[in-house]
Amino acid sequence: MNQSVQNKIFQIAEKIFPKIVSIRRKIHQYPELAFEEYRTSKLVAQTLKSLGLKVETGIAKTGVIGVLEGVKKGRVVAFRADMDALPLQEQTNLPFASKIPGKMHACGHDAHTAMLLGSAMILKQFQNQLNGTVKFIFQPSEEKNPGGANQMIKEGVLNNPKVDYIFGLHVRPDAEAGTIFLKDGPLMASSDEIYIKIKGRGGHGARPHFTIDPVIIASEIVLALQKITSRFFDPIEPRVLTIASIHAGTATNIIPDEATISGTLRTMNEEWRKKAWKMIEQIVKGITSTYGAGYELKISRGYPVLINDPEMTEFAKQKAIELLGKEKVFEAKPVMGAEDFAYYLQKVPGCFIWLGAGDKNSKHDIHSSKFTINEEAMKYGSSFLTYLAISILSK
Repeated sequence: MNQSVQNKIFQIAEKIFPKIVSIRRKIHQYPELAFEEYRTSKLVAQTLKSLGLKVETGIAKTGVIGVLEGVKKGRVVAFRADMDALPLQEQTNLPFASKIPGKMHACGHDAHTAMLLGSAMILKQFQNQLNGTVKFIFQPSEEKNPGGANQMIKEGVLNNPKVDYIFGLHVRPDAEAGTIFLKDGPLMASSDEIYIKIKGRGGHGARPHFTIDPVIIASEIVLALQKITSRFFDPIEPRVLTIASIHAGTATNIIPDEATISGTLRTMNEEWRKKAWKMIEQIVKGITSTYGAGYELKISRGYPVLINDPEMTEFAKQKAIELLGKEKVFEAKPVMGAEDFAYYLQKVPGCFIWLGAGDKNSKHDIHSSKFTINEEAMKYGSSFLTYLAISILSK
């Protein structure tokens, strides 16, 4: 693409950078949890309307869509930013730290929203050169299962106009600001929540033979569940089964009636995931029946495996190299974290991309109460999304 287009993108990005920072800090100061993003969605809608975009609000409760139509009919490319915060007390001591006790933007969604609005500002100035349509999707509830993506899809976010391609961007505090990480195929894991209740029969700790001890049963179940990942599936297949909590009892000499177990299952293979669900049921049923106990099992099925489209990933990679230079673009490594952007990729070819947003002082990962970003990264994020849109509508 013409070098002058790249230069113009960077020039506009530099000019609007203070505004992008201001938007990000406003959102950061007033974080809102899943499906509560009323203040944020109002700010988003007002900003999009001020640019003259077509705007639709109230999708999946608090979601917002902005549509920018080019001079000619053509492809439709969509970009998604998530808006929700986390239930976490901020400890950054930033001058624009959260003003809401127990809530914090600790995953960069404030920056994602600001960057996508920044891209809309830049693309507005290229509107007469666009052969197609850009759809800006601002989504609620990425952090909380069942997520906002699936609900937005059900409410037609990928239609009217029908989306041909979709991209998402997420900050990485462990990488230099302005670097890009991509990988085709499976990039992020599925995520399921496991809840087990063991129903035994309580009694005196000195007379266990008159009880059905749910603590012993729970202990055996926890150990047996680990063998699902270590002994029943290919050892090179990425997967995690973590039991994160066990609760039972109130005193040293009382065997309780019940024990509860909860944890998470992560996989990179949907077929393996379904087999694991069945094995969890078999193990819990087998062990409890051996001891004469009852059980309740709930597997709350979360996000699917996030799988990037090979063609769109390669396209985005080449555009990142063109815009930022080969030395700024890297092959991403798959992670066992989960993302509901996976639902969009089940419907439309696209790619989920990581943007470096750290510096030498970045020490805290996402979901930390001390998480911060290097705001300079937002210039690169807005510029890259813009360049990607222009490029794909010229493809």
